[in-house]
Amino acid sequence: MKFLKYTLIVGTLVVMLFTSCTERNDAFSKVIIEPEVDSIMTAKWNSDFQHAEYPQQWLDNVITVKSTESIQNAIDKASEAGGGVVILKEGTHILDGSITLKSNVTIVGEGRGKTILLQGAKLDKAAFNVEAKPTITDVLIKDLTLKGTRSGKVNGILIRGRNEDRHKRIMLQNVDVTDWSAQGVHIKRTNHIIMDNCNFQYNGSAGGLYHNCYFLYNKNILQSDLNMSYPVKGKGCKYTSCEYVLAQRCTIKNTHGNGIQADHEQAGYVFFHKYHISGCERVAMWFPCEDYYDKFTYKEDPKYAPQYIILNRCEIVDNTWGAMWRLVNDSYVINSHFSNKKVDMGLLKCDVRMEKSSFEKGNQIYEDISEWPEDVKILW
Repeated sequence: MKFLKYTLIVGTLVVMLFTSCTERNDAFSKVIIEPEVDSIMTAKWNSDFQHAEYPQQWLDNVITVKSTESIQNAIDKASEAGGGVVILKEGTHILDGSITLKSNVTIVGEGRGKTILLQGAKLDKAAFNVEAKPTITDVLIKDLTLKGTRSGKVNGILIRGRNEDRHKRIMLQNVDVTDWSAQGVHIKRTNHIIMDNCNFQYNGSAGGLYHNCYFLYNKNILQSDLNMSYPVKGKGCKYTSCEYVLAQRCTIKNTHGNGIQADHEQAGYVFFHKYHISGCERVAMWFPCEDYYDKFTYKEDPKYAPQYIILNRCEIVDNTWGAMWRLVNDSYVINSHFSNKKVDMGLLKCDVRMEKSSFEKGNQIYEDISEWPEDVKILW
């Protein structure tokens, strides 16, 4: 009996220790892509779509940071060791300067409601920042909240790359980014970006050019189960010159302007699956033929409009205009539902095929820019 009792006690201690060690999972979880998505991609695009790659992780080197300690010092140490995990303990970490992300470093909090990184009075660029040089790869941020104060022009996450040497394999999982005066998340010239189970909300209070999430010249993007609602002045999400985008089960509600925008050269192979957009005061899905660098001069050129777009099982409802697209070709609207106040889809010189979709208000087909409705501005 004594041996049995000792075995039970030891076993209980082992279970308790194992449970304690596994409460926080430093490794990312893979995003589930529904089989229907792959099936439609294959049917419409063959094997042309290029999926995002996951970051590599170095999980054996772990550094713990309390709210009174330097996050940057821990990231630097992990980077100098070749990679590692920086654990941000529960509490409010005040940021008086930008934190520079570095290659091969995973940053993990103890939960979005527990680990809060709060904008400090001296922060003037971004909570997490990456410049064009040096190039970084394999970064994961998970299980925490980045919270701004809507002061200045400060970004939650700002990553800027170069065309000739892009940042690669950046992932956000279980992260909230809220109340930043500039962009919530702004990523430029970076390939292989994954965002999963995140909330990017109430960002962009400094002006209409700042959005909850803004991609510029990126390739291979996977967005899954995101809520990008309530941008203060800008858009829920903007995709400029982005290729190979899969955005599934995402939500945008209640914007003063447009819900999403996709535009400019090199924009294409964008798949929206179960995307819900509602309550936009302007256009839910705004796809213009706009030259980003000369946007005040109207150019009717398909190279400046997104091509190869698929909407599947999307719900675009209760917006002023549902979708206003110009020169969008080789595209499909499948199994989707539109019910908006003025026009469901307004298409200028587009090649968009509708399959098993419903349009409560109705669509408008325009053959010339002179037919474009006056109350929908060309350069929104």
